[in-house]
Amino acid sequence: MQQMQNGELDCCGLAPLETGCGIGELDRFIDRGLITVVDAPLTSGKEAAVYRCRTPRGCEHPFLAAKVYHEHAASGFRRNVTYFEGRERNLKARSVRAIRSGSAFGREALASVWVSAEYEVLSRLSDAGADTPRPVALESRAILMEYFGDGRRPAPQLHSEALRAEDAGRIWRQILENIEIFLGEDLVHGDLSPYNILLWDGRPRIIDVPQAVDARFNHSAFELLCRDIENVASFFAKDGVHVSATDIAFDLWDRYRRARL
Repeated sequence: MQQMQNGELDCCGLAPLETGCGIGELDRFIDRGLITVVDAPLTSGKEAAVYRCRTPRGCEHPFLAAKVYHEHAASGFRRNVTYFEGRERNLKARSVRAIRSGSAFGREALASVWVSAEYEVLSRLSDAGADTPRPVALESRAILMEYFGDGRRPAPQLHSEALRAEDAGRIWRQILENIEIFLGEDLVHGDLSPYNILLWDGRPRIIDVPQAVDARFNHSAFELLCRDIENVASFFAKDGVHVSATDIAFDLWDRYRRARL
């Protein structure tokens, strides 16, 4: 995780940020009066970078997080055919053909699908009471959302934390409650792991949801649910939380199919 060491970056001081980070997207959030300063880069992955931003004086929260997708992100999305199933029903036939052909228009359309999908999923989950970031605003390649952390540091990733035995079981149950909330909204995270679960204010916070699939329209939803639960259960096994991920997945899926979540 990269962290700024020498204070803030003001609107005119964005040059030190990585090339192609989507500076224009951040400027648009500033122009809209939603943020005043891009305070620090937090993380950078293959498809997106996340920045901590300061909000105008008087706002309820002093910081927000801006997730900015890289220009080349669409090439990574295109390989994730499992996650794309079910999304095409909301697209025009021309866009679907372009995406499948890999044309320049198709790459642009696919990138837009993933950014919009994450914003919409976060909105649904926040309304449903999930421990996910509350989305604030959307631009073509960026999402402004709730920030987990404070002025000194962002919330740590679950994988980096040494949990006390009495906390491990509680946090595992809270994560399972969130997985159930997802499924109650017809969603499966699809890439859940200790690397995209943060810990803040004593609760897990689930992030990175652009690939979340609609369980009603994606034939791999149950398989992805099983993998999500297994990834997290494996992490907690070292803390003495021993469960059958398969049994949990089958129980959740059965209750989901019978509309009993």
